Amino acid sequence: MAKRRTNIVLPFILLSLFLTVSISFAQFGSHPEEKNLIRREADAYRAYAALLSKAGTARSQIDVNYYKLDLSVFGSAPTPQVSGTVTTIATVLDPSLTALTLDMSASLIVDSVAIDGILLNPGGWTHSTALLEMNTPRPYSVGERITVTVSYHGSPVGTGFGSFGASKLSDATTNWFWTLSEPYGASDWWPCINHPSDKADSVDIWLTCGQNYTAVSQGNLVGVVVNGDNTKTYKWKHRYPIASYLISASITNFNEFSSWFRYTPTDSMEIFNYVTPTIGTQNPGYQSSASLTPRMMQIYSNLFGMYPFVKEKYGHAEFGWGGGMEHQTLTSLGTDAFNESIIAHELAHQWFGDMITCRTWPDVWLNEGFATYCEALYREVQYGEDPFAAEMAAIFSGSKDLTMGSIYLRDTSSVGNMFYGGRIYNKGASVLHMLRHVLGDSTFFAAMRSYATDTTLMYKTASTADFRRECELASGKDLGYFFNEWIFGENYPKYTYRADVSPQGAAYSVAVMIRQATQTTNPAIFTMPVDIRFVGASIDTTIVVFNDQQDQVFTFSFPHVPDSVDLDPNNWILKDVQNTTSDIDMDPVPSMYILEQNFPNPFNPATTIRFSIPHAATVRLSVFNILGEEIETLINERMTGGKHSVKWNGSHRSSGIYFYRLRSGDFIQTGKMLLIR
Repeated sequence: MAKRRTNIVLPFILLSLFLTVSISFAQFGSHPEEKNLIRREADAYRAYAALLSKAGTARSQIDVNYYKLDLSVFGSAPTPQVSGTVTTIATVLDPSLTALTLDMSASLIVDSVAIDGILLNPGGWTHSTALLEMNTPRPYSVGERITVTVSYHGSPVGTGFGSFGASKLSDATTNWFWTLSEPYGASDWWPCINHPSDKADSVDIWLTCGQNYTAVSQGNLVGVVVNGDNTKTYKWKHRYPIASYLISASITNFNEFSSWFRYTPTDSMEIFNYVTPTIGTQNPGYQSSASLTPRMMQIYSNLFGMYPFVKEKYGHAEFGWGGGMEHQTLTSLGTDAFNESIIAHELAHQWFGDMITCRTWPDVWLNEGFATYCEALYREVQYGEDPFAAEMAAIFSGSKDLTMGSIYLRDTSSVGNMFYGGRIYNKGASVLHMLRHVLGDSTFFAAMRSYATDTTLMYKTASTADFRRECELASGKDLGYFFNEWIFGENYPKYTYRADVSPQGAAYSVAVMIRQATQTTNPAIFTMPVDIRFVGASIDTTIVVFNDQQDQVFTFSFPHVPDSVDLDPNNWILKDVQNTTSDIDMDPVPSMYILEQNFPNPFNPATTIRFSIPHAATVRLSVFNILGEEIETLINERMTGGKHSVKWNGSHRSSGIYFYRLRSGDFIQTGKMLLIR
């Protein structure tokens, strides 16, 4: 096995990973590798948070229409060199634009700047900290197009996950370059508008590298030019809107393999995989895991609409971190991240995160929470209810790590806080699972599909308010209470409950008392529909109540006393729950002797016999055959007053009619039961 490489600054990340959630990208969940990746991701962000730029961007000045990156990548690990030209075409938004700002790391050296073909003199632009500020050669009005061309060179200094990474393959000679820009790292290696709210309508990415290397990026490969200086230029063309942090470059002597997504009987799209020659020594199952991608794509397309970039491609490129990152149309995967969970998580991002991108980073749960839950949904469709339930139990468990702070991020200056696994991954997925129960399956999936296919959001950006609107339109319900407490609120409810039973004529009244605590004032109460399940003789029913008070009593009537009362038995709610059994009087002392009909009846091979006695007494319960012969004594002892039950297993008896008789003092009663073998 090849040793995991740790010679890069940040060896493990899982930016989009559901965590495992699933993690589904990563999340604290059932998959240990994802659990470790998220923890390391958070640590990496904390280490680099101090380096993140807090400068403003030009997103109020222009709306980017197009980027062209024409870059040469050379040098060697650990100090790669980048040089070339980036062209930005944009529409002016400022009514009197005379100066323009792009985000650009101070580690890059500007060689020249031109606006609309006019070369600016050195005094026409300044480059300091993380900004490139340029004076325009003339005033511009709203709606005009402006073209900015920046030529530069330098050795990128990474923030966040490193932005631009490099290492050597195991031969100690071959270079390996890759990028990972989420959330703030795009401007570490090219000048741009470094914010998800401003998507370019299209992009061309030309990468020049050594002639023995392959350079991969977004969209379709439209040409490879063999240059005369032992280099090649790979020309990638992407004609879908894209946020700057989703643009990537990966370069080394990749091997390639592919599969096909056949989305109609006559149409298909190729799924490419670019891997290092030695991946199999560390991850022998990488190819079988990647082969699952077409099935995942089919499942997600059925749920949310066609794969969003079907006119171009999808694929994976191995990179030097240990997690995954959903670069548009070409996910980056660490060597060990070629596994089913991470592949499913990152693919889901192509809908939620790439096609529809969080408009601002405080709403990044719309990316990560969605991808984490989608990874669980993939397991539900592919493998069934039990694996799905196990996945959700792991996600809920990971969500409980977050006791302070909301899913909506009020502080995005700390990247460790932004990508904390318990928050946007696990709790984000938990919220979607709870919402599914609030709306019901059909409405929930209709809302998810409506959100993913809303033409005002597709290939654009979205906020939590946009998603809430889609859910309310689909359901006809005001969901303000749900989003306020689960997205903008903190913590989760801690329920205690008990059930009291009292006779009500020939029936029984069951009063269920629910008390909740939140350990926060935001919200003081979690208003939620809550399932209560009652199980007993001839009873197995679930009733939904609307719990909107700290202490609340719900009363029900049943023909028999339930044996058990369970709160949220199917675990739809992120919660802690305690049944205060010491306070529950499930078996009130009856006023008379009662021998109930056995159940089930007929039975095979076992049945339950229930009886009640009004006070402490000696009781004998026996079974007789059809000849009146006592064949078994089930109980012969002194018992306390109340309800009792006993099981009789007839597996050693032949089919037929049997009788059971209760005798206590002067009381004698007999019942008839049928065993069918």
